[in-house]
Amino acid sequence: MAQIIPEGSLTAIYPSPQLHTRLAQLPNSVTVYQQLNANTDDSGLKYWVIQGKQSVLIATLADNSISAKADITEHTLRHLPAIFELTQERNALLPSLMQDHAQHLLPIILLLPETLESKQTIHLKDQGLLAIGDVLLTDALGKVLDRYLGIASSDKVRDFIHTHFCSEIILNTQNGQQITLNPEQEKSLKAGLINNSAQSETTHSTKLLLGVAGSGKSTVLVKRAALLHSLNPNARILILSHNKAMSNVLKENITALTGKNNNIQCHPFMEWCRKLLGGTWQFVYDDQETELFDLMVKRHFPRGEVNRHSLVREVNFIKNHAIASESEYIDSLSSNSSYALANPIRKRIWQTCIDIDTHLKDRKRYLWSNAPGMLINELDDGKIFEPYTHVLIDETHYFAQVWIKLVQRVMANNSQLFLAADSAYNFSGRVLSWHETGIELRGNTINLNKTYRCNKAICKVADGFRVNRSLQTLNNPLCLTNRLELLDTETQPKLLQFPSIKDQKRRLFSEIHQLVNKGIPPQEILVLCASKQVSRLLAQEIKQEINIPATALTGSMIVNNESIKLCDMESATGLESRVVFITGIEELMDLENSPNANAHDRRSLKVEHTHLLHMAMTRASEHLYLLITASEIPEEWQIDGLITPTLSTDRRAPVTYLNTKASAQ
Repeated sequence: MAQIIPEGSLTAIYPSPQLHTRLAQLPNSVTVYQQLNANTDDSGLKYWVIQGKQSVLIATLADNSISAKADITEHTLRHLPAIFELTQERNALLPSLMQDHAQHLLPIILLLPETLESKQTIHLKDQGLLAIGDVLLTDALGKVLDRYLGIASSDKVRDFIHTHFCSEIILNTQNGQQITLNPEQEKSLKAGLINNSAQSETTHSTKLLLGVAGSGKSTVLVKRAALLHSLNPNARILILSHNKAMSNVLKENITALTGKNNNIQCHPFMEWCRKLLGGTWQFVYDDQETELFDLMVKRHFPRGEVNRHSLVREVNFIKNHAIASESEYIDSLSSNSSYALANPIRKRIWQTCIDIDTHLKDRKRYLWSNAPGMLINELDDGKIFEPYTHVLIDETHYFAQVWIKLVQRVMANNSQLFLAADSAYNFSGRVLSWHETGIELRGNTINLNKTYRCNKAICKVADGFRVNRSLQTLNNPLCLTNRLELLDTETQPKLLQFPSIKDQKRRLFSEIHQLVNKGIPPQEILVLCASKQVSRLLAQEIKQEINIPATALTGSMIVNNESIKLCDMESATGLESRVVFITGIEELMDLENSPNANAHDRRSLKVEHTHLLHMAMTRASEHLYLLITASEIPEEWQIDGLITPTLSTDRRAPVTYLNTKASAQ
């Protein structure tokens, strides 16, 4: 079977399905690209068929290009305006210096099933065009191709044809060179894009894109949303992500491709829930939630059997699985996303969960984790929301089962669900189970196995960190899937150790100041912190102390595109930057070693933080700086390839004092 991209026929109208089927039946040495167009009635069908170094165009004409009563001869065909337009389009697919030889390099097979007799052919040799009847829709297709393929062309020429025939794969232009999706990404972009097969009116199709960090999942998702919009401008498209920072990036990228459009919505999941619920519901935010859970720990677990971290995780588990009773919660003991706690403790947690809901309800407040369930209840009660034709979810590995179930409830008949995920990451306590969502993934999963973001030095350190922390062999080490060249030693990741938080902050400011002075734009620097509050405070201090614009990627504030970006590590999912600083590592280590945490809590925190820090490291493409305040560097941070200047000097991470307010004191 030939590889045909996309695999579905663009239209269900004759002769498209028949031609598509015949093309798919060609030998597996053949690759076929279908040109995507919203209106084939006005443009006709076009396929680029490649075998080895030879290729040919197969085309049909737009409706009404030829009169039904016309007696087609070589003369009348040659002088048809539609033929002139078709050959001009073909010529434009080739480099200008080769367009005089287009008839030899890229011949055209023109299918005219309703104009010519079945086996009738008309050959315009000087134009490299063969018109043929519906015999092309039979086994004769292979024989026609064998006789009419163009002469061999170079890889460079075929790449040129590819980018002009499939312009949707173009990402941008750098130094006069077009940057495009690679073949793996293009297949992901177009997989399941067109579905004309008969299916139940109450179902939707699903595609899951799994990829390693930096493999282009978000890029493919944005390009797919734009492509779906171009094919059907009236379709309602919803793009969801896990957090505000990533949603802003997605929104900016999709707007750059499509312009502002009311038919395309882009939201963080919880913000979308809030929008559907309306403005009358009040939810508790981070600081309020922390205070509430601390109160509940003191009230229900005065001896420290469960700490706040464990309680938050268990309550989220209950909400995210829509667990409705204590017995159902007890029966969930085997789930790998719920702590293996003794039944008496779990019963107390269930009562604590009820107490939390009652406490908030009396104040007309709710946890954010309640929002999806509240919407599902409204749908069950008959509330109607305008359905979506396409839903695309980025970073799906953060989504809970109940989140996916809610999304499915607001999808139109015969709609499409496209999910992008990295199965290596899970540190939000959700552990998405595809089986529990009811999604059928057999034959509907696509994989991106190569990373293009991080240089090899960063990949090596990120992999080494995971191995040191987990003491397990990695299934898909990034350093083996990396496709970037190893850069010089200045780009090796660095671990900087400090005796105090104050020294750590000064060194951070100094490094940022030097990078900007060397010509790295502020917008290519990302600072990741242990908490949202720290990121907001650091953004203010950077602006005040070193006079460089900085923006915390929190809330709904307007982001300055020419500023340094700061956010907490968990909100960094999906982001990328040329330079990344990871600060506050000691805060995560302190949580793992807290005397208030039991052995199970420590193990769980270590796994969670390992995934979190690995994700944070892989946000960097060129420069990675890890900053830790500690009396000595922990053994697990002594990683091959990670430069640690403090190991070879008496003075820890010497601070370069700047001519700023801070250094003048």
